[in-house]
Order: sequence, then C-alpha cells, then structure tokens
Amino acid sequence: MTDTVTNTVTDVISGRTTQVIAAEINMIKYQAERVYLAAAVEIGRRLTEAKALLKYGEWGKWLKESVSYSQSTADRFMKVFREYGSKLLDASDSNSDYAPVRNLTYSQAVILLGVPEEGREQFIIDMDIEGMTNQELRKAVNERTQVRQEKDQALQENADLQKTVEDQSGIITELTRELANLKVQFENVKTSKVELDKTARQLKDSLESLQQSSSAKGYERMKANFINTSLKVKANHIAFLCENLDKTIKEVKHELLQIAPNDKETYITYKNKVYDLLKVWLKDETWSRQARPGGDTQ
Repeated sequence: MTDTVTNTVTDVISGRTTQVIAAEINMIKYQAERVYLAAAVEIGRRLTEAKALLKYGEWGKWLKESVSYSQSTADRFMKVFREYGSKLLDASDSNSDYAPVRNLTYSQAVILLGVPEEGREQFIIDMDIEGMTNQELRKAVNERTQVRQEKDQALQENADLQKTVEDQSGIITELTRELANLKVQFENVKTSKVELDKTARQLKDSLESLQQSSSAKGYERMKANFINTSLKVKANHIAFLCENLDKTIKEVKHELLQIAPNDKETYITYKNKVYDLLKVWLKDETWSRQARPGGDTQ
C-alpha cells in the first residue's frame, strides 16, 4: 500500500499521468500510421510492378504463395500507391501543392479514397482532419459522398427534363411542318378546282361561239373536242384527288401507328373510323351502277 502511494506521488511530481501516457501512445500510433502509409505506398508500387510481369491468371496464385496477400488487400495497396504515391513524393517539398497529404495516416488515406481525387486535397484542408477521429472522418466522407450523389442526381434529372423539353419542341416543330404541308395541299386542291372551272368556262365560250359561227359538222366536232377535253381535265383532277387520298390514308396510318403504343384507345377509335368509311364506300351501289352500260350518270 505504501509503495503504491509512493509511486503515485512520484508520477504526479514527474508529470507522468494517465492522460500524458495516453497522449504519448496516441502520438506513437499516429507516427506509426504515417510510416505505415509510406510503407503501403511502396508495397503498392512493387505489387503494381509484379502484376505487370505476371501472365494472365497467375496474379492470385502469386499473391498467396509469395506475399500472403488476398487480392482485395493487394488491390487496396495498389490503389493507395496510385492515389498517393506521386503526391507523397512531391510532399517532401514544403512548397508543394500536395503538402496537405504529408500528415495523413494510413487509415485516413484509405478513408479518403472515398473522395474523388480532384477534390481530395481541398477536402483535407476544409475539414481540418488532423483533429478528427477515423469515425468522424468516415462520417464526413460519407456525408460528402451523399451530397455529391444528390447533386449528380439533380443534374441528371435536370438533363432529363431538358431532353424532354427538346423532344417536345421537336414534336411541335414536326406538327407545325405537317400543318404547313396540309395547307399547301389544300391550296393545291383549290388551285386545281379554279383551273378546272376556268378551262370549263373557256370551252363553254368556245362551244357557244362555234354554235353561232360554224356549220353543224364543225359544231359537232368542236362539241366532241370539248367533251374529250373536259373528260381529260376531270380525269387529271380525279388522279390528283386519288393521289392525295392515298397520301392522306398513308399519313393517317402512320400517325395511328405512332400513337398506338401510348394511346391505344385513340388508335382503335380512328382505325375503326377508317374501316367504317372504306366499308361505306365499297358498299355504295353507285360504284357498280355507274360501271354498267346505260347506267345513271347523275
């Protein structure tokens, strides 16, 4: 009992307290980890060299038999070398841009692999990690990673939204172009009708003039020419209408097929309307009656 009291008094007098001893142990641990980081870099350097010399398929066996490392351990050492090797070498210069890494321990260096290389140095400075425990550092890295992921997700969502807007703009442009085409077709039909009416009036005027000034034979010849010309004009107009009808049906079919995957109800409704119109036209007896000799011409 007396010895214990004596030793305690001696320690207090000499400044040797448990807090001092703990601080010394932590300092030794810190220094050892820094040395271990440098050693890890050198091990990673040599592992990288060895892997380049081995044939495909020999890496795992060589690790196990030669250095007793698992592939995950070897991968970690090589990544530490890739990420910190040149920086630690440059950090020997006090004016180096990579000075923040010189005070890292091995554990801190491994945790900081979770921070992208381009932002790692600034992260070390901003967080003042020398006073942080490994648990606190790991939490800070995880929080930064989460923020970065949320930012990336927001950027991706913004990009997706922008693409949607561009797609919608493209659809509007296409619809506007189609509307312009329809207007052109409508004007063509109107022009064709005007030309037909004009030709008919000219032929009628010629026929009336012929009736007044020509013989009966000339009148009949002119009448026949008038009829033939009228038929040709009408045939051309019918051909124009049939061409536009075929184009219109194809466009309707194309548009229906475009919306079918996303709007089946509209697709079925208008497809049935097209079928119904075709059935009505095919069942119209006027077609067959006009084809018979002496059929109704009205």
